[in-house]
Amino acid sequence: MSHKYKYQAYAAATQTVARTKQIVLLYDGVIRLVQQAREAIHGQRIEDRFQLLTRASDIITGLQCCLDFDKGGDVARTLHHFYIDINARIFSVHRSNSLDTCNEIVAELKQMRDTWQEIDENSARGDAAKMPPGSPAAADSDQSIILSA
Repeated sequence: MSHKYKYQAYAAATQTVARTKQIVLLYDGVIRLVQQAREAIHGQRIEDRFQLLTRASDIITGLQCCLDFDKGGDVARTLHHFYIDINARIFSVHRSNSLDTCNEIVAELKQMRDTWQEIDENSARGDAAKMPPGSPAAADSDQSIILSA
């Protein structure tokens, strides 16, 4: 498949997949990458660890760059600080090769991913009343409250 068609497929997906689902998929990717980095550390594959953690950090940075502070208020600021913390700990693993830190990062990402999954499921049902208190979807079902276009 040429790059042109890959880009067209990606562009179509961004138009058809709900933003909340996109976020869940991005969290899934980061979790997978950090888990693979943990395996690389265990196998003493330092170059693989570096590449995997760099890719994970790139996704976190992408999520952080999409925050809309004007509409998102406190939720956007909280997510911003969460992403800063996750990125700092990802970079600390480059120095420490800490399996414990990898486990902590994965656990926190899974918790946040599950929250986004719940928001996505509630949004798909159009059920903002059952969304977690303070969740971005409870205030705006199209998610524009915290995500820039």
